[in-house]
Amino acid sequence: MKKIFIILGMCASLLPLFSHAQTVSTTSPLSATSTVQHIAHIPILIYHSVRPYYPGITNLVKEFTVPPDIFDDQMKYLRDNGFTVVTFDDISTYFQNGTPLPEKPVMITLDDGWENQYVYAYPILKKYKYIGIFYVYPNAIGAKHFLKWSELKEMIAGNMVIADHTQTHPELPKITDSALLKKEISGSKAILEKELGISVKDFAYPFGAYNDQSIQTVIESGYRTARTVHTGVKADSSAPYTIDGIIITGDFNRFVSLVNK
Repeated sequence: MKKIFIILGMCASLLPLFSHAQTVSTTSPLSATSTVQHIAHIPILIYHSVRPYYPGITNLVKEFTVPPDIFDDQMKYLRDNGFTVVTFDDISTYFQNGTPLPEKPVMITLDDGWENQYVYAYPILKKYKYIGIFYVYPNAIGAKHFLKWSELKEMIAGNMVIADHTQTHPELPKITDSALLKKEISGSKAILEKELGISVKDFAYPFGAYNDQSIQTVIESGYRTARTVHTGVKADSSAPYTIDGIIITGDFNRFVSLVNK
C-alpha cells in the first residue's frame, strides 16, 4: 500500500506539469487522409483506482479512488442519459473521413494498471457492455497490486482495449537521454505487443507530463494518439498527441457536471 501512496502523491505533486503545450509540428496518422480539421466534443474520463474506501485513507489517495458502487452509478448515469461509449477507433474514423460520432460520445480510460481495475471496474464495464481503455506500463505487470498478464489477456478477450503508459512510469520531461526515452515509449509498446499479441496504438503520458522531445518520440514510435490530463472535452485532429481528459473522483455530482460540459 505504501507504493500506492507514493505514486498517487507524485501524481498530485506534478499537477503544474499538466500545463505544457504542444509545440511540435506533426503530421497526424489520424488526419493523414484528410485536409480538414476535425474537432470532437468528447469527455475522456480518467480513472485510477476503483476500490472501496478503507479506514485511514488519506484525502490524496481518496482523490484518485472511486468506490465500485459509485463507479457503477456513474456508468448507469451514462446509460440512462443517452451517452455512447466510444474508443479511439471511432475518433480515428471521424478524424480521417468525417464519419459522424454519436450525439453524446464519451470515453472511459483507466490509468496505471492497478489490479483493482480488473477486480472492480472490469465486471461493471461488462455489465453495461462498455469498452474501457486501460493504460498500463509493463514493468508493473505482475507486481503486487498490479494487473497480471493473464488478467490483461482476459480483458482483451472481453473487448477491453490495452494502451501504453511507458515502461516504468517516469516523468518524461526529466529524461534527456534519447535512447532511454525511446526505450520508455517505444520499448514498452514492443513488450505489450509481444506479450499480448495485439497492436498498441494509443499512449498516455505518466502524470500528464510531456515536452517536445517526448511528443516527438511518441510520434516516431508509431502511436496515433497520446492523452494528457489537461481538463477538457476537446479532441482535435490537429493535436492528437495532447488530447484532453478529465480525472474522475468519487464525487458523483462533480462527475455529472463534468460529463455534461
